Amino acid sequence: MTVENIRENRGKLINIAVIFSLMYMSQLFIGSLPKVLLNLLFLAIYASVLSVPKSWWSGKRLFLAFLIIVIEAMTVLFLFHEIKLIYFLATAILSISVRLSLSKPSILGMTVIFVTAVLYIHFGSEDPFSIVSFGMLSIVIYITIRNRIQRNEMYELDKLHLAQLQEAYEQLQEASVTAMQYAVLEERTRIAREIHDAVGHSLTSLIVQMQALRYMMKKEPEKAEKSLESMLVVARQGLHDIRISVHSLADDRSESGITPLKALLSRMEATASIQYEFDTVLNDEDIDVNIYGTLFKILQEAITNIIRHSQATMVYVRLTKEAGKIVMQIRDNGILQSSQPIHEGFGLKVMKERLEEQGGRLHYSAMEPHGFNIIAEVPMLD
Repeated sequence: MTVENIRENRGKLINIAVIFSLMYMSQLFIGSLPKVLLNLLFLAIYASVLSVPKSWWSGKRLFLAFLIIVIEAMTVLFLFHEIKLIYFLATAILSISVRLSLSKPSILGMTVIFVTAVLYIHFGSEDPFSIVSFGMLSIVIYITIRNRIQRNEMYELDKLHLAQLQEAYEQLQEASVTAMQYAVLEERTRIAREIHDAVGHSLTSLIVQMQALRYMMKKEPEKAEKSLESMLVVARQGLHDIRISVHSLADDRSESGITPLKALLSRMEATASIQYEFDTVLNDEDIDVNIYGTLFKILQEAITNIIRHSQATMVYVRLTKEAGKIVMQIRDNGILQSSQPIHEGFGLKVMKERLEEQGGRLHYSAMEPHGFNIIAEVPMLD
């Protein structure tokens, strides 16, 4: 038996004991034998309703139990003129309703019910007006208790949903970072495949011919000389292919221009649900290809850090040309406070090294009241 079940059973016993005590104090167990038996029957039905598990109670069974309690109370009323039992009837129905209709009955609410019943039993008048007023007050108490408990349950449910959403958001951030890492690996694989396709065949052909050349030089010098000429042709062709591949990779504009920068931000918005604003008056021809490549990698690293660490919902990127240099500002509204120290991690070090290789500089600072600001400066080529 769980702790929750023990507490529930203890609460049921306390309710039954309180009703019994109140009925005993009101002298409902004193008098003729039929009267005492009917009052004991009332208490037994009340106790059985509370004792039987909630799952057993269907609508019909619950209605039948309430009907028996009401008939028994009315019988005592008409036969023995016992008005006080009406108060116990209202109290019993109210406490049973609280127990069966709510998942987490309020101990404080049940206490209010019983205290109210005691006050009416001892100080109320035994007339219809007093009985009706007690019934109406009982209904108000029941509705108040029900609303309060349901509000608390909704609050707990909202907290649970919020925790689940936070967990899903963190998983989405990790997935976005992983997706970007896969994109880098795919780019490396593409470059490797380009080089392999361009020179792999030529080098393989050269190796085979050079192995055969060892034997030709001893036995067939003239044929070896012709083979050597053929090998030179293959080597020159291989060198030509290498140059073509290198120039092709160097001229690759997949990381050049404004569009790839916007594509990075769009991917961030789609995968991590972080909005962005991109502001620039520059176009693809205003900046050198190499500078665009550097800015692409800086923005890529910054986005990775934002997704992983900042918990930001908005990113602002501004690209301008100032006094012989290109300046890119990346600002977010993350959780970093202006009073918090900034530790230069791996991402910031990588960005700084990339910029310094081209004579540029990296500036970063915390924002007011919160957020992070990065400014990357790259000198323009003459």
